[in-house]
Amino acid sequence: MIRAALRNPYLVIVFILAVLLVGGTVALRMPADILPIFRTPAVQILTLYPGMPTQTMERDITNRLERWTSQANGVALQESKSLLGVSVVRDYFRPDIDPSTALSQVSSLASSDLYYLPPGTIPPMVMPYDPTASIPLALLTVSSDTLNETQLYDVAYFNIRNMLSGITGTIAPAVFGGRIRRIYVYVDPNKLAAHRMSALDVANSLRQWNTLIPTGDAKIGPKDYFVLTNGMVPKIDEINGFPLKVVNGAPVFVKDIGYAMDTYQIQTNVAHVNGRRQVYIPIYRQPGANTIEVVDGLKDTLGSIKARIPPADVSDNIGRMADWLAGEKGPAGAKTSAVNPAVE
Repeated sequence: MIRAALRNPYLVIVFILAVLLVGGTVALRMPADILPIFRTPAVQILTLYPGMPTQTMERDITNRLERWTSQANGVALQESKSLLGVSVVRDYFRPDIDPSTALSQVSSLASSDLYYLPPGTIPPMVMPYDPTASIPLALLTVSSDTLNETQLYDVAYFNIRNMLSGITGTIAPAVFGGRIRRIYVYVDPNKLAAHRMSALDVANSLRQWNTLIPTGDAKIGPKDYFVLTNGMVPKIDEINGFPLKVVNGAPVFVKDIGYAMDTYQIQTNVAHVNGRRQVYIPIYRQPGANTIEVVDGLKDTLGSIKARIPPADVSDNIGRMADWLAGEKGPAGAKTSAVNPAVE
């Protein structure tokens, strides 16, 4: 080898230059990541039944899904967890199994098992699982000097979370902190009894009157008219005028037995950031996504997210139904900031 190198010095030089060129190109294009990529296929089945006891979730839902999904070809290991109203089953496959094949098999088997699950069970959600992607890469906080916790939650849930979905490799599954807006009708038990009514009568009447029903079209002459029957009220106070029942020939309205209020459901979690009650969104990466690219993409998009939060009159939003906030308008004065955009 030495004699051949001495006889062909230029060939050796070209070979060295080629190695340097290829090595430099590969080094520049090699992806850098903080966490390793989980190559073994794994699938997670999430099943919800709000309010169901943990023991029932384990016996009637988790065990059934374990038995059914274990029939998938190539299952090497199963893990499960049962909580109050939540069942989580994870199927780990052999490395030689294609991830798409594993996902399709488990999806089909989980859907087939729905017939045998307790009535009212929400259909199982089947998704790829990556144990290295279970740690949040960043926390996106939402704060405001003018909005309360209910309005902050609406901004984060209906606006900002949807904007985050445009970042490649990003998952923003939940919003923590804040208060979830609800429209409640508070009734007086004594007034209900005086009108010979029950709380179920009030619930059924509210469900009947506050509706949006597609009625199709009406052909009149040469024209075809689209008919829209919208019975949803634009202001909360109008709910007080809903008729509930006719008693002794006279209608009973909501205002006769109680009142409607724009409020929030019982708060179950509180988030404090820098000593203030705020709302935060944990940012996760999708299976196989690059950690550094996800964090960099989030940093680059923060300015666009702030600019795209649409302005609106805050006092105007208080008198709107909760579903109205899912549209294009949203409260003003919200601001976002990145906290801890790295994995510790």
